[in-house]
Amino acid sequence: MRKKILVPTDFSEKAYYAAQYACQIALKNDFDIHLFHCYTTSTAISTDDSDIPKGDLLMEELKKKLIQEYPGVVIESKCVSRLLIDVIPEYAVAPQFEFIVIGTTGANHGRPVIWGSNTAFVTNNVSIPVLAIPSQNEFRTSKVAILTNFKAEELESLNNFTKLCGPIEKLDIIHIYKDAVKAKDIHNDLEDWAFNIKQLSDIHEVNIIAERTHTDNQELDTVPEVINQIITDNDYDMVIVTKTRKSFFNRLINGSVSRKIVLTLQKPTFFDNIKK
Repeated sequence: MRKKILVPTDFSEKAYYAAQYACQIALKNDFDIHLFHCYTTSTAISTDDSDIPKGDLLMEELKKKLIQEYPGVVIESKCVSRLLIDVIPEYAVAPQFEFIVIGTTGANHGRPVIWGSNTAFVTNNVSIPVLAIPSQNEFRTSKVAILTNFKAEELESLNNFTKLCGPIEKLDIIHIYKDAVKAKDIHNDLEDWAFNIKQLSDIHEVNIIAERTHTDNQELDTVPEVINQIITDNDYDMVIVTKTRKSFFNRLINGSVSRKIVLTLQKPTFFDNIKK
């Protein structure tokens, strides 16, 4: 069976960027692409000169455009009459698909944040990894970051990432803390964790970033805000997030309740759904 990347689309610009990104991965790693659309009120209707639903016509246009742009990629497609949130958990499973590549906002959404969108639902409710794409990006793995809380599952995420996306030239492991008194201990823990990561194959260089929240700066006094700043400063190709029930990921989305601060998706982000 050929390995496939599942690419949900609503035919928006953001979804097209995600499809382009998926095709770049497919070319490099010998995957096929499976485009997937759930009809909406606007795509389920037929056009004036055809009995074919508008979504089917848009899908054929999208396939044709991608095949012209990436002639070496095998692309198949499917349109269904169900809501994405109803169908995706049972549809996006292994071994049918290796992972999902999805845009962060759809045709009717505004700012590029994860939560409150279909991307949030997909990330939280499927059993395979999700690669979320916020804008037009070139697929690279030269400079990658992983958010760490020193959990063994993070090593599994790195192995999954390199298996699906390829070797990492430079990896930054990022840990954010609040207690300045423990800074030295945290730095030592990161050094030990970096040693473990260096034993993995396909990761060529490992660096550590330990940063604390800033109580004197309202724009940097939460963990997500500090992470956003680090990502901005370092201009990563990709960010890796391990998703388990007790992971750093859950701390990020469940914390900062009073301010409702969440991670802004600035760069392609690989969410590895590890069931623990």
